[in-house]
Amino acid sequence: MHIVHLIQSATQLYGAERCVLLEAQALRQRGHSVHALLVHETRMGEQAGRLEAELQLLGVPTSRVLSTRQVSLQLLTGLAQALRALRPDVVHSHSMKTDVLAAPLCRLLRLPLCIEVHGYLHPDDDPRVRLYERLDQVALRLADAAIVLSRDYHAEVRGYGVPAARIHLCPSGIDVSGLRAQIGQRSVRAELNLPPLGQGPLVLGMVARLSAEKGHTHFLHSLRALRQQGQDVVGVLFGEGPLREVLQQEVLALGLTEFVRFAGYIPQVADAYASLDVLVSCSRFEGLPLNLIEAMALGIPIVAMATGGCTDILADGECGRLVKRGDGDALSAALLQICQDAPLRARMALAGARRADAHFSLPAWASRIEQVYAAAISRRRPRQAGAGK
Repeated sequence: MHIVHLIQSATQLYGAERCVLLEAQALRQRGHSVHALLVHETRMGEQAGRLEAELQLLGVPTSRVLSTRQVSLQLLTGLAQALRALRPDVVHSHSMKTDVLAAPLCRLLRLPLCIEVHGYLHPDDDPRVRLYERLDQVALRLADAAIVLSRDYHAEVRGYGVPAARIHLCPSGIDVSGLRAQIGQRSVRAELNLPPLGQGPLVLGMVARLSAEKGHTHFLHSLRALRQQGQDVVGVLFGEGPLREVLQQEVLALGLTEFVRFAGYIPQVADAYASLDVLVSCSRFEGLPLNLIEAMALGIPIVAMATGGCTDILADGECGRLVKRGDGDALSAALLQICQDAPLRARMALAGARRADAHFSLPAWASRIEQVYAAAISRRRPRQAGAGK
């Protein structure tokens, strides 16, 4: 099968971008032909080429359609020409902009379209993003298959009017053994001026874009609460984003300057996770967060708010703790329990590694997605046959 992954370029590799890398790898391992078509945002400069470079390192062929503005006739024409030239069996879109562009183009070109839903922000203060989300929901109704990563998103997409038969639950998989083999590329603790694991304070951290939906403020307030209760802990924030300066001011206001590190975006994600004693997730919205799966695979205990796909990944008390979304007091209490109990952390680490092996492998994901592609292709073909009569 010839598959085209379609995605908007970005300056960093977060959820959707990481999914493209993993999914392309899994499909190639199953013998499929995979091509990545990127809507390349020129306004982002050369940093927008990061995903393309990573795909090429994996041996995945790529091509670009240049985007000099949000939407233009030139962009639509370029995307149509690229899809005609590639002649895929199925198009798999991963970003709102490409979803919205691909929905009418794939209908025009009679190409099966699958849209993978990576999440909506529902911002109250950004009408442009709200408009894109509404358009994306229309695109989902036009697609041949909607791919969702969690049960929570399945219900949400069904609410947008997408027929249940076209919604497919496909939790992400990761290259578990490959991720483990990457540990040791970078000495993250030393770079952050932290002692080796098992020495000094416990290191609690978030691996997430510095943006409002990730809930970093909950983490910072819990960190302060732990220190006020006599816990020797420090916090590390991995990632970049628009809230960096705001969060730095928050750290200053909470009196945590000495105890919080802003580590930035670190491509060597395995070493970022391995520098932590506990991973924390405080998101307001989530699909199926890869950071939780990756942390489990590397034996890192987790404390997460029960948001979206977090509840599909974690069982409270098994690989970590789940607390109510937005409940900062519950977050602090769960962190206190884990920080005070080293044997509990060890049991959670072992359980997490076993669960990642059993439920979140790349072959398991690839097997599920092949069935989705087959359904999308069969849905499109009857129309073509009927059109020719």
